[in-house]
Amino acid sequence: MLLFLLVGCGADEPDCPEGTVRVEGRVMSFGEVEPSEAWHRPAQERRVETFCIDRFEYPNREGELPRADVSWSEAERLCRERGQRLCSSAEWELACEGESGRRYSYGSRRDVERCNTPIAGGGPVDGVPPVRPAGAFSGCSTPEGVRDLNGSLAEWVADPWTGPPEDFNQGAEVDPGTWRTLRGGTMWDRTFYGQDCTSRHGHVGGFANNDDGFRCCADPGR
Repeated sequence: MLLFLLVGCGADEPDCPEGTVRVEGRVMSFGEVEPSEAWHRPAQERRVETFCIDRFEYPNREGELPRADVSWSEAERLCRERGQRLCSSAEWELACEGESGRRYSYGSRRDVERCNTPIAGGGPVDGVPPVRPAGAFSGCSTPEGVRDLNGSLAEWVADPWTGPPEDFNQGAEVDPGTWRTLRGGTMWDRTFYGQDCTSRHGHVGGFANNDDGFRCCADPGR
């Protein structure tokens, strides 16, 4: 029986932590081959090794509100305390688009009902964003089972930010030493950073915003 279990689990492949989804590594086109929106970046070929990504945004528990109002450094610390790490921007994008290169985590065409994007307009606005519990939108999922990558909260990733400042903060001076990247759209149905798998923006890593969160990644076997 023990031998059967080892074979069935793939004894030659390191396991992913509980609550994460395994994403097989490959060479990917990171960014857009033909950029058409302000948030797109020209594509670069990049090799991504196999990794594990949290199924939900931190604290990675279905039915609980995802953690918002968190700075980049705090997000990094919270992942590290779990024996994990912040995902790289390329890992986040690969988990969202999959091997087929999906435009959105759930498919090739935008569906405003699939994810938590109830606010009409470009944001930000005053007030409390309507954050919903993790997994509340059952259709907001990759075929592999990673949830809420579009809509809900934007997610900090490990990479420095070298692009332009946010539209409402155009006078800011971007410093890759202190600015960090966020991936995915938030609860606004349209904004300057989009809603697709290649959408991204950035701001100062020490800034905590009420529509910014994160999820953790890990290497298999950790």
